[in-house]
Amino acid sequence: MDQSERREHAAQEAAEWMLRLQDQNTTRAQRAEYVRWLRESPLHVAEMLRITHVHSALAHFPYWNEIAPLDVSFPPVSTLELPRATNRRGADMSKPRRSAWFWPAGVTAVFVVVSLVLTYMAHLGPQTIRTGAGERREVTLVDGSVVRISPKTTLLVRFTEQERWVRLSRGDAVFRVAKDRVKPFLVETDHARVRAVGTQFGVEYQGNVVIVTVEEGRVAVTQPATGLAPLAQALPQIEVSLGADQQIVVPQAGPMGSIRKVDSRRELSWADGRLVFEQDPVAEVVQRFNRFNRVQIQIRDPKLAARPVSAVFDASDPEAFIAFLESVANVRVTRSSSDVIVITSEGPT
Repeated sequence: MDQSERREHAAQEAAEWMLRLQDQNTTRAQRAEYVRWLRESPLHVAEMLRITHVHSALAHFPYWNEIAPLDVSFPPVSTLELPRATNRRGADMSKPRRSAWFWPAGVTAVFVVVSLVLTYMAHLGPQTIRTGAGERREVTLVDGSVVRISPKTTLLVRFTEQERWVRLSRGDAVFRVAKDRVKPFLVETDHARVRAVGTQFGVEYQGNVVIVTVEEGRVAVTQPATGLAPLAQALPQIEVSLGADQQIVVPQAGPMGSIRKVDSRRELSWADGRLVFEQDPVAEVVQRFNRFNRVQIQIRDPKLAARPVSAVFDASDPEAFIAFLESVANVRVTRSSSDVIVITSEGPT
C-alpha cells in the first residue's frame, strides 16, 4: 500500500471500531484487540481521533435520524445516542441533549489521553507483533517505519532515546526504515544483527539460517560470537556492509557466507503476496506455500519433489500451484482434510 491507501484503510477500520464500541455487549477480548489495533500505528490513533471529531459534529446536525441507515452488520444508528430531529416549529421532540453531545466529547478526550499514553509506551515499553498461519500484515511503527510481515512471524519492537530496536524471533519481515541519523534501526535474531539508518531490506529467519537482502540503501550485518567456533569467538566481530540488490546468509554455526548479487524484488516478492521461482525444486515451492497458508501440501514422491519449477504464483493461492502441477505432471491429488492436500505420482513425472 502507498501512504494514501494506508490512510484510507486506517480510516475505514477506525469507523468500524467506532461502531463496534457502541455495543454494550462488547467483550473484554474485543476491547483488548482494539487496544492492540491502536498500538500498531500512530496513524490508527490519528484516524480514531478524527472519526470521533466527525461523530461529535454530527451530534449537532438536527436531521441526522431522518437519514436511512445503510444495511451493515454493526449496531444501528439509533444506538449512537445522537439527537433526534426537531419539528418545523422548533419544538424539541427528544430528551435533553446533554447525553447526545457529552458522549462524543468524552470519547474524544479519552482518545487524546490514550494517544499520549500509547506514545509514551511506544518509547518505553516493548511492543509484540505476531502473525498466524496464512496471515500477512503491514504495520507502521511509531517513527514512521513500515514493516511487512509474513505468516508465522513474531517481532518484539522497542524504541528508546538512543536506538530503534527490533527482535525477530521467527519468520520473515521487510523493513522500510524512516531516516534518522541519530537513532540507528537495529534488527536482531539469534544468528545476526542488522543495522540501518534509512533503507529497505528484508530479514528471513529460516530455521538454522538468517537471510538478509537489501532492496535499497545500505545495511551493516554482524554475527554474534556465539555462532562462531571457540577460537573465533576471541577475535573482533566482523561487520559486513550490504548495498542494493545484495544478499548474505548467516548460519547458526560457522562464519557468514559471501555477499552475492541478487534480484532483490524477486527475493522479497513474498512481501507483495507473490512467490517467484526459477528452477527451484517442487519441495521448496511446497515449503514456501505451506509457510504462507493454512492449507498444507504434502508431496509423497521423491522424484516429483526434486522436479524444478519456474513460475510466479499468488502466495495465498495454493490451488493455483496444484493446478499447475496437474498440468505438467501425471499426479493424483487427494484432500485428506480441509487443510491437508496430498500429492502423489501416478506415473513418470
